[in-house]
Amino acid sequence: MSSPTTTVDILDSVIRYLNISVGLFLFVFGITGNLLNIVIFSSLKTFRRNPCAFCLLILSCCEIGTLIGNTLVDVFASTLSDTFDVNAILPCKIRTAFGQIFATISLSMMCFAAIDQSISTSMPERHHGINLKIMRRLIAIITVISCVHAIPFFIFYDIQPLSGTNDTICRIKDASEVFSKYLIYINIPLVNGVIPVTIMILFGVLSYRNVHRMYKRRVHIVRLRLEKQLTAMVLAKIFSFAITVIPFLIVYIIRYSISLYINDPICQNQILLAQRVFILLIYANYAVSKNNVFSFYAVHSTNILFFIMLNTTINC
Repeated sequence: MSSPTTTVDILDSVIRYLNISVGLFLFVFGITGNLLNIVIFSSLKTFRRNPCAFCLLILSCCEIGTLIGNTLVDVFASTLSDTFDVNAILPCKIRTAFGQIFATISLSMMCFAAIDQSISTSMPERHHGINLKIMRRLIAIITVISCVHAIPFFIFYDIQPLSGTNDTICRIKDASEVFSKYLIYINIPLVNGVIPVTIMILFGVLSYRNVHRMYKRRVHIVRLRLEKQLTAMVLAKIFSFAITVIPFLIVYIIRYSISLYINDPICQNQILLAQRVFILLIYANYAVSKNNVFSFYAVHSTNILFFIMLNTTINC
């Protein structure tokens, strides 16, 4: 039977391996895919005038920022963990605040894209419920709101010692109980979970239904192909978001709820491993191109990993 020290070392090695191998793959895959998306959405005249495509363009920019600010830094931190302090290059406060900004804008872009597609596909002729000028104003407003919303994350997040181990972790300061409750019970499950997922799924289903109805109407073939392509991109992104973000949110809430009361180093590392797996799945969601078949393969591995990691976390 392995000693606790050996078990902790094994779990640390597994976490480091996941950060390096999977993280590096997702970074390269995601940067390449999102850069291609940016080139396509910004170079083609049809997409430049389309509000939904403009949302997907902004979404790709935010995903690149997330991959650089989180995935790449995690890879460097794991590769050079003995001599490298991740906070020396990108402090905990900055990573958390900008991560929240990118996440809020990304979720908003997906909601806007789904709403625009639902409205545009319901019209006999191409008529945007959200035209490009209004969409740009909405994006500017969301950007300001996201920056203001990220201020508490910059203030209250800091490096904290991980109980039962010699490691540190980026989390909320112990004194900020009000913000901690807001994060656990409102921001994570509602702002970043139920509300955007509900909007995406609702308008995504409406868009899917409207596109199929367009076949029965006398719709120009060029417009039909454009709406079908954009709807497929939006639905693929909604699908990948749902199967990666929802399990992560559940594990994240469990981790925050019990990590402060557990001193067992083995259990602490099991929780960290579970969270790390689902963080990588979040990065996989950012790495998935809008028309990439990778999203359809992810559902099988996500379901298996979710139940395994959830069972491990609860057993602690």
